[in-house]
Amino acid sequence: MKRLLFLMVLVSLCTACKKDYSKIKEAHKFIPPSSTTVFKINDINDFLISVENHTILSSIYNKELKQTRSVLKHLNSTRPVYLSYLNSSDSDFVILTENDSTLFIVDSIQNHVSETLVDLKIEKTQIDSTVIYHKSVGNIFSASNKLELIKNLKVENPNSDLSQLIETTNEASLASVIFNTNAHRQSKLLFIDDQDTTNAPNLTVLDLKYTNQNLKYNGILTSKDSIPFKLDYFKNTIPQKINAIAIAPYNTKSLLSITFQDFSQFTKNKGLLGTKPIDSIQSFLNFTTEISLIDNALALYTLDAQLVLESIEQKDNVETFRGIEIYSFGLPNFFESRIAPFITYKDANYFTVYKNFILFSDTIETLKTILTDALNDHNLDTNEAYKNISESLSSESSLFIFKDAEVLSQLLGKNLKGYNANAVQYIYEDGYAHVNGIIQKFKKRKVSNNVIEAFSTGIEYDIISTPQPVKNHLTNTYDILIQDVNNSVYLISDSGNILWKKKINGKILGKVEQIDMFKNGRLQLVFNTSNRLYVIDRNGKDAPGFPLKFNDNITQPLAVFDYDNNRNYRLLVTQGKNLLMYNQKGQNVRGFKYSSNKANINTQPKHFRIGSKDYIAFTAGDEFKILDRQGNIRIDVKDKIHFSNNEIFLYQNKFTTTNTLGELVQVNTKGIVNTKNLNLPTNHKIEATSKTLVSMTENKLNIKSRTVDLDYGDYTAPRIFYLNDKIYVTTTDLQAKKVYLFDSQAKPIANFPVYGTSGAELQKLDSEKGLELITQGDSKTLLVYKL
Repeated sequence: MKRLLFLMVLVSLCTACKKDYSKIKEAHKFIPPSSTTVFKINDINDFLISVENHTILSSIYNKELKQTRSVLKHLNSTRPVYLSYLNSSDSDFVILTENDSTLFIVDSIQNHVSETLVDLKIEKTQIDSTVIYHKSVGNIFSASNKLELIKNLKVENPNSDLSQLIETTNEASLASVIFNTNAHRQSKLLFIDDQDTTNAPNLTVLDLKYTNQNLKYNGILTSKDSIPFKLDYFKNTIPQKINAIAIAPYNTKSLLSITFQDFSQFTKNKGLLGTKPIDSIQSFLNFTTEISLIDNALALYTLDAQLVLESIEQKDNVETFRGIEIYSFGLPNFFESRIAPFITYKDANYFTVYKNFILFSDTIETLKTILTDALNDHNLDTNEAYKNISESLSSESSLFIFKDAEVLSQLLGKNLKGYNANAVQYIYEDGYAHVNGIIQKFKKRKVSNNVIEAFSTGIEYDIISTPQPVKNHLTNTYDILIQDVNNSVYLISDSGNILWKKKINGKILGKVEQIDMFKNGRLQLVFNTSNRLYVIDRNGKDAPGFPLKFNDNITQPLAVFDYDNNRNYRLLVTQGKNLLMYNQKGQNVRGFKYSSNKANINTQPKHFRIGSKDYIAFTAGDEFKILDRQGNIRIDVKDKIHFSNNEIFLYQNKFTTTNTLGELVQVNTKGIVNTKNLNLPTNHKIEATSKTLVSMTENKLNIKSRTVDLDYGDYTAPRIFYLNDKIYVTTTDLQAKKVYLFDSQAKPIANFPVYGTSGAELQKLDSEKGLELITQGDSKTLLVYKL
């Protein structure tokens, strides 16, 4: 919608207004108009890691960002960072972002030299071999490798094409790139060769999204009236379905298709744009809706192949191949200019008709090869690599370009083995072209059918925590948190990149929670070790006032409560018999006091709401403790219970756990205790939701009333996940290194078990379809499967 609004207003430009730094909040308003390439980077840390490690991103951008990386990596920004290059060689750059006190702390940078140019109020800093000039005025930070660029930096016309394009970008993307025709490296994402930019658009904007296996990008291409734009040839035509993939051979290397509902309108546009129009010869092209170049063959798609055949007068039958006639064509250079500049085809010596396609080639053998694949239903649309990208493509296009790994490698100048299917499509609308592209790696995995290995990430030391997904508030996806034996915590992206590593004091107790302590939509990680309470932001930085230090040992995982869902959090710390409550600022909550502390607390306190009342439940010794918000006893449970080592759950609206006799123990809101014999041995494990109870003992997994007999082994506690309106249950046999996955009816999910060496988590990590199962491949490797 943002881009549609842009398309409506782009034609009207307002007079540039003079403003100063102090009145401008948007850093992009200072981008020099002579910029050839502009990056809008939404997550600077993730972007730099991706550009260095991601196969496609590194092949396009690593060289370009080499000089600026030494500066960008020292920016502690949660706001978009704008990186502008001002010439085609990418040697001059400007960095812009919103300023704060921690954005660029020069004194924290190793190997730097800094001085102040007093007269200009500009700082000069050398980081390694890069010299930059930078200043902060108002809320804008600017930096450049050229002093003159900083001295002359000023607010440009806020209604310029560049400014409006930036405002259409998607903040959920990793980054966006805006470039003009001089930025040949950027044009490669459009599958345009360097020499093919004469009539390219003036400005292009692309939003970049990636996983470990692919790069997706979409945006728009713009042009000015004074500059001929190739895609203007599609003006007043309607994008059509791409049919060429149904005739292109299975191993097609390159395919380019143009579509239209009216070929005569296409030729009319060519004439209006100064290109020589089609001659007066009656053209059979008028009966086509798609023309495609498939490697070294040309394919026409028509709704009436017989009519086209009859319209071709210059033909002779030369051969029959498997019942299909092959003809010679008397005008071999007929296509040399008629469909230029998209396709220039010479030596169309022969043609044949198959279903709705008219196929031309310079040799009969090429036509036979295409027909052989077609007769065997062995076409590009049956290729697994192509099907792997097809869900990311629109059903209709004005222009469609496909390249396999070999051709893409030539274009990007890098060996891209495994990237067997890649495509860019253009959809012309209202004078602009929408672009949608995907470059994706494909390989057959060890795991069969619908469960594939998405990625694995190794670290130097043993992992001591079950990998845990944590929400990425920037993209509304999930990252993964792990901790190693040296107490370093790692945040790993949904594509397997290590975003940061942070050393903490001790092992994390229990699960890491997330809070929005500033109530601005940005989430922090919160947890405790045996003597610290941590709150850490997405970039791995400690929140103000944290960590809290404790002299006495913390004995249970941190409990995090948000009673009224208003982000006024309560952080409950357990120390032996005692409970200490803090707010999100790390301040003691004076209204809470737990005085019934005669025995050590055995379980993590949990908050439940039944009706309009809040309950804090845990076990202490042989007592079931149920408190109110202030720490007073809300429900007096008089029975003494020999508890098992399981947590407390709210199941069937009752406080639920088990005892050492293998009985289900449930307490209602009046304090009445009921037990039910589950016939579980002493060493059993349970998990429950409001309506589902799961237990694990020896080799028996019980899901509700159903039992699954597994091989004898050493099984982790069962876990319940509710995703996509469906319940899943996991457990891992640590001896056999098998991860099992079942549904709520105790039926195994297809293609499980899979290999894994730890307990498993199930989550929808990225924006693509399907869930991910997170486990370990070995003691030092995170392993993620895609279902």
